[in-house]
Amino acid sequence: MANPDNKKLLILYVLEILKDYSDEDHPLLQKEIADKIFTRYGMDCERKAVAANINCLEEFGYDIERIKNKGVYLGEREFEPSEIAFLVDSVFSSKIINAKQSRELAEKLYRPLSIRQRKTFNYIYKADEISRTDNNLIFYNIEVIKSAIEQKKKVEFGYNSYTLKKETETKKRVVSPYFMINSQGKYYLVGTFRKDWGLTNFRIERMTGITVSGEKAEPIESVRGYENGVDIAEYANENIYAFGGESVKATLRLTGDYIVNAVYEWFDDRANVYERNGEILATVCANERALIYWCMQYGESAELLSPEKTRKKLCEIISSMKERYEKNV
Repeated sequence: MANPDNKKLLILYVLEILKDYSDEDHPLLQKEIADKIFTRYGMDCERKAVAANINCLEEFGYDIERIKNKGVYLGEREFEPSEIAFLVDSVFSSKIINAKQSRELAEKLYRPLSIRQRKTFNYIYKADEISRTDNNLIFYNIEVIKSAIEQKKKVEFGYNSYTLKKETETKKRVVSPYFMINSQGKYYLVGTFRKDWGLTNFRIERMTGITVSGEKAEPIESVRGYENGVDIAEYANENIYAFGGESVKATLRLTGDYIVNAVYEWFDDRANVYERNGEILATVCANERALIYWCMQYGESAELLSPEKTRKKLCEIISSMKERYEKNV
């Protein structure tokens, strides 16, 4: 609670008023700052005291801008409005947190802006319009996982999925956790509960009752296919749909200019697109299941040439789909 008699707090009050009420279009005179301090905190102060504390803030490193005869304002902040807009949009477009958490997180992101700048943001209404998770423990789950990784301990949790009747089915999992990734707007724990299966990706918002186990985690070098450890950035880039399993190096034949952009957008600069004998080819490295999924998505303009075993799997899926679609409904 604000203490109007403690003059040592004045410098903090001045800073808060500058943060909340000043910007390039709305500078404040020293008297206006003093008036707002009295209104908000009940402290009576002189303009000279306000000026002295503004100078102290400036000496400390705050960017205090002055406009002759108009006053001062807080210039550079922790985040620019455009950066806040990007972060807030990311929050509201995410389906892994519920509407209440979205609004609360957005309010925290708004704090570096002035009150007038906050009014230019009209994102709150979006929170209830997106289909979202009903698990309100996403941040708690992340903290528990982070703690388990730091302690090199396993995590135990109930992993939820839907039955055909849309009833929740929960299976217990005891997992050695290694790291977390964000893929397609969803958070995953990458770990293993069976070393011979390799790494598995678990949706964090589908976890309930998560705890740090007393059992030591298996070192990642003991997991099949990761005897030499793992490059997290490489793993995230190769697992474009967050499927578990091994990665393959593949060659694609591309038709049309737009598909070149799609290759770089999905596979990043690790993809190599080139021309040979009048054809546009691309080499990529990706999780095999994800690669098959991607080729089906862009099948009109992308043909998987190799590896042969992956091409064969894709052909079998396409043949099965063709057979089903040719049947009379």
